[in-house]
Amino acid sequence: MPMTNQDQEPSGKLASIFAKINLSELPAMSSNVQELISLSHSTRSAAYDLSKVILKDYSLTNKVLQVVNSAYYSIGHSISSISKAVTILGFDAVRDLATAIALFEDFLKSGVEKKEISKILTRSFLSGLQAREMVVAKNINVLPEEAFICALMHHLGKIITCIYMPDVYKNIESQVAGGVPEETAARSLLDDLTYSELGREVAKFWNMSEKIIGSMAVKTEKPKNKYDDVGYLQNLASFTNEFTDKVCLGGDMGAIFKKFGKMFQVDIDEAIVRLDQSVDASEDVSDSIRYGLSKLNIRNSIKQVSEYGGKPVARGRRQAVDDKKVPGKQDGCGTELEPLPSSEKSVNDFIRELTETLMGEEIKLDEFYVNLLEALYRGVGFDRVIMGILSIQASKISVVGRYGLGDIEASGVQNFDHPMANKEQAIPRCLMACKDMAIPANAKGAFPKNFQYLVKDRTVFLFPVCVDKKPIALIYLDRKQGRPKLEQEQLKTIRLFRDFAVMAIQKIRAKG
Repeated sequence: MPMTNQDQEPSGKLASIFAKINLSELPAMSSNVQELISLSHSTRSAAYDLSKVILKDYSLTNKVLQVVNSAYYSIGHSISSISKAVTILGFDAVRDLATAIALFEDFLKSGVEKKEISKILTRSFLSGLQAREMVVAKNINVLPEEAFICALMHHLGKIITCIYMPDVYKNIESQVAGGVPEETAARSLLDDLTYSELGREVAKFWNMSEKIIGSMAVKTEKPKNKYDDVGYLQNLASFTNEFTDKVCLGGDMGAIFKKFGKMFQVDIDEAIVRLDQSVDASEDVSDSIRYGLSKLNIRNSIKQVSEYGGKPVARGRRQAVDDKKVPGKQDGCGTELEPLPSSEKSVNDFIRELTETLMGEEIKLDEFYVNLLEALYRGVGFDRVIMGILSIQASKISVVGRYGLGDIEASGVQNFDHPMANKEQAIPRCLMACKDMAIPANAKGAFPKNFQYLVKDRTVFLFPVCVDKKPIALIYLDRKQGRPKLEQEQLKTIRLFRDFAVMAIQKIRAKG
């Protein structure tokens, strides 16, 4: 059993901090959070213990069930119990989710600076999500749930200062804004402790694991080898938190990617896509996280970093540059690329709207297709999206453009007329096999000559709409050469939207 706060005394430095803020000690971490953090990896008994811990708190139970039934998880049916959530989503996913929600609620109840606390907690949560996803994507030899919790707790010292010493926190931030290094400012106001050192002292007092405590370090060394899980956890926590803070608060990212880019085989384009996906994943977690996301204005920050390519953007200029033209990325010819389309809606918003339409009494297919294309165009981000319908006539079989969005005129959609005769070309192969395809820019022989106006210098993505293994329509998507590659989560989202198109057709057919 883990020790409680009553089993030990705070360190000398921590005791002096308590005295300074007129507290005999920091309020104990809630028993729920202590138990959730201490639970080991999934076994039959651990799964039972996890359900038992969550069920102790009625509010936590409701919040966890709300999230697992949200559009983000796309389960397809309602989950009414915690034990069922553990069975379907897995022990680690539910434990991580419950821990984050419980921590947020504990911290928010303790502090008075709700806005600032929410922003710090939200940045920490986004960092945890990114760390967990990087472990999986990069095949790093650490447990994803450990990466999540270590990155989540990386800024514990800053969080504690903001909650229990808001005036000290404001003074430190004011000095930092004036050019004083954060470590120097913190030491001058926290009895010679830095944020990192304070966080580690509190984590020891709360009996957190050595891995969590170690991951609060600001200065990290390269992992000794691929089995150095402690080294990787420290660097993951540091990288994801530094990157998220730079996106939200501004600053040059060159040093971050110089230090961590090679270590994790990641560049700024990939990192910004993963952060964007973390925002999508976090929007349904709790009201406090949604509040934090709104106060961070995170979508606008991501957009600015994408457009500036990670170069410094001062905090005060973030909003000012929003409506101005800023430098874009370049295509293979050195021409500046305009930013991909964006939307105030998140991917989850589009998913909800399309799901509500599918659940309604009547579907207007034309309107549904247009909304679906907008979700792909603005929600995922493409230069051009087109819905083509399979047309079967006596003289020929072809795919004919019906709807389109992006840099294409109405006549361009009408000119989208691809014959199915040549089985070696991409669109016939895609539809005949009912198989998704990605075609690199300027691939020879992939498209007929009359399509070169459409596909030149574009990476093309084809997603067939098939019912009972028979092709009905085609979703055509493209991005200009030089755009970031699609991530796995984006591909999953596109396939979900394509499945919505299939469901709409099936529903209309069922009504006869």
